[in-house]
Amino acid sequence: MKLSKKHRENISRAKKGEKNPMWGKHPSEKTREKLRLSHINTPKGKNHFNWKGGQIIHEGYVFVLMPEHPKANSNKGYVKRARLVAEKKLGRYLYPGEIPHHKNGIKNDDRPENIEVMESISAHVKYHRNL
Repeated sequence: MKLSKKHRENISRAKKGEKNPMWGKHPSEKTREKLRLSHINTPKGKNHFNWKGGQIIHEGYVFVLMPEHPKANSNKGYVKRARLVAEKKLGRYLYPGEIPHHKNGIKNDDRPENIEVMESISAHVKYHRNL
């Protein structure tokens, strides 16, 4: 159904600032408790309907869910897959400052032969400047 221009303007005006019927209102304690309880039985992890195997892609890099890893990001527990591949290749965790580098420049190509460990961020920057 296509809305008229006037109808769209009315809807837009109604949702702005003080004209919004919810302006300045907060949910009651009863409503907050209902919302809290509605999330208690929501399946988590592998049982959640939107589970994608514990991997996400962000800015071209693949991240793997590993909350127990020392370099897992603090809020969600994900680690770059390139880091995991480099650590497996070396047989140890990467030292602070060591950076996994993709030789072919493809951020999601995490094959062991494509991952090289740079000793520092500055070495990594120098490498890219000299290309």
